[in-house]
Amino acid sequence: MKNKRREEILSKFNHFMDVIDKLRDPEKGCPWDREQTLKTMKDFFLEECYELNHEIIAGDHEKTADELGDILLLISLCAKIGEEERKFDMGDILDKISGKLIERHPHVFGDQNVSDSGDVIKKWDEIKRAKRKKNISEDLVMSLPPLLWAYKVQKRLANIGFDFTTYDETLVKVREELEELSHEIKTGSREKIEGELGDMFFALINLSRHLSVNPETALVSSITKFIDRVGFIENNSEKHYGRPFKELTMAEMDRLWELAKKKPVMEER
Repeated sequence: MKNKRREEILSKFNHFMDVIDKLRDPEKGCPWDREQTLKTMKDFFLEECYELNHEIIAGDHEKTADELGDILLLISLCAKIGEEERKFDMGDILDKISGKLIERHPHVFGDQNVSDSGDVIKKWDEIKRAKRKKNISEDLVMSLPPLLWAYKVQKRLANIGFDFTTYDETLVKVREELEELSHEIKTGSREKIEGELGDMFFALINLSRHLSVNPETALVSSITKFIDRVGFIENNSEKHYGRPFKELTMAEMDRLWELAKKKPVMEER
């Protein structure tokens, strides 16, 4: 049954690659697809990854599969462009990721032993760092969104022992940074306020890591919750006050906000 399904998937993938070939066909392909380059494709990846993240959080499996398909499309188009330019193709991409996975899992494909998932991550980072031949500080420079960058920096340093031992210590650091921020708000310049605010964000991300909470996922969840509650206020302003949302007083909005807080997320509207 497993081998049969694998054959079905490979057949579907071959058909998909035929579709990509047709889209990029110089004579009969799609004008938009033919115009794309590796540089024009790069921005679509970030957008599609955020859309995928949203659907995973929402728990919509059908839409999650749809968004994963969009990312597969981007990867395949880039592979086709690389093939046309004789730089790389899908085979090269698959060889690289397969080789990387085998190399970085010596406990699966070799004779090394690991104690737990934390040990796996440490060895993974050691292998990556050895291959890059960079010192630790150079390895912390990454082209990532700031929130994820901070999380990655802290995680990599934790793997070599440069970290707080408990979440209580990180909580103390958050309170310390909040006090310093409050002081600068009262007496400091905009530059100092910006610096302390950055330190505050960094400390909060560190706290989230110690609590095993992805800070970006937590923030997306809060944004979604906020938007849903605004929607509740907007859809219930006429019912409660006989006026549209934009005409309510702040006190009236606050009362509807408290009502919205009592309703589950995604059911508030």
